Amino acid sequence: MSAAVDQRAISELAEHYNAKGRAVGRASVAVGAVLGVLVGAVPLSPLRFAWPIPSSFGLATVLVGLGCGLLIGFVVGDSRGRMYYRMAQQARAQLVLEERISQSDARIEQLVAALTARARAVAPPPAAAPAPTVSLAPTPPTLLRPPTPQPATSAPPLSPPVSG
Repeated sequence: MSAAVDQRAISELAEHYNAKGRAVGRASVAVGAVLGVLVGAVPLSPLRFAWPIPSSFGLATVLVGLGCGLLIGFVVGDSRGRMYYRMAQQARAQLVLEERISQSDARIEQLVAALTARARAVAPPPAAAPAPTVSLAPTPPTLLRPPTPQPATSAPPLSPPVSG
């Protein structure tokens, strides 16, 4: 039961990361577009003294600002969105890994059960060993005797005798 709950939770987490990646990408593009339009509209605003561009180019600067803002928003949003896509892939890979590990554990349990059954079938039952008898009577102490000397034997010569 818990494995099914974990699979469902991990699948939901992966979908959450995918949705968040799409949302981050779209939001970055939208923010970039708005900022680009605002920067491009400076010649049309009372701040036109800040740029040496005449207000007759106002529509062109708005469109260029929009394009640049979209591009910058896409680059930033795409890199951040890919991070969430990778996190979703990692969650899915974790799910696959958990499934493989549980399958492997089940196979190992089957193998251990089969080997145990085979070992029980082949091995003879253990013989009942007689119980050791315990005597409560004191035992006399044993005396250690010095070792008896062994008669000396002559060792064979190391080299043959030299004839003269």
